[in-house]
Amino acid sequence: MSKYQVSIIERSREWQPESLDDAPAQPGKPLEVLCEHDGLFAAVRRAIEYNQADQRKADQRWAVVVEPGALGSIWRNARLCTPLSYKVTGIWWPDGWEPASPLDVPNCVWRAQGELNEQRTSYPQAVATVRGLNQQSMDRLSPLWYVVVAVENEPISQTLSYDPAGTETTVQVRRLHVVRPEEGGRGDCSHCPASSLQCAREDWISLEQTAQLTQTRCR
Repeated sequence: MSKYQVSIIERSREWQPESLDDAPAQPGKPLEVLCEHDGLFAAVRRAIEYNQADQRKADQRWAVVVEPGALGSIWRNARLCTPLSYKVTGIWWPDGWEPASPLDVPNCVWRAQGELNEQRTSYPQAVATVRGLNQQSMDRLSPLWYVVVAVENEPISQTLSYDPAGTETTVQVRRLHVVRPEEGGRGDCSHCPASSLQCAREDWISLEQTAQLTQTRCR
């Protein structure tokens, strides 16, 4: 699991954040490290707590989450991870798994990762979409189940290439986190063929993954 830092930056008076985990398009250098966490969401929660404190309204300091030591497009020694964006992706309903609510996420979701949709949205919107889609899956015995995926701001890596015809290809490797909402659980794995394995008994809040995204355009 990657380590994340909550870094304090100086914010301009003109910049108005759209969310408590937002970051300026051109932030200044980090002033200090507030804390470090093993998990992304623990770091994001701490940054939000810092940013929503009353004294933040008077000063020019703002908290962002970074991966220290990683190459970013803004800082050479830290990759900017916030603001997070969210997507909805479909997975195959695992054999023998039974959800108790439309927000449950099976422990073995990492084995059946589907394709991300193109639209990014806020966390409440993503949860509402998943709730509606999964309720339909439960009612209609669909083979698909849907989960919320958090996408970090800057990619882990990015390459740009051109072919002889002038087609531009951008390949990004992004870190994703499958989210288990607070209202959801892991469901019932007792009827799964692998119910005796460790994956049927583990509890988690998010699962870290990477995905390669490719975009092409003609010049």
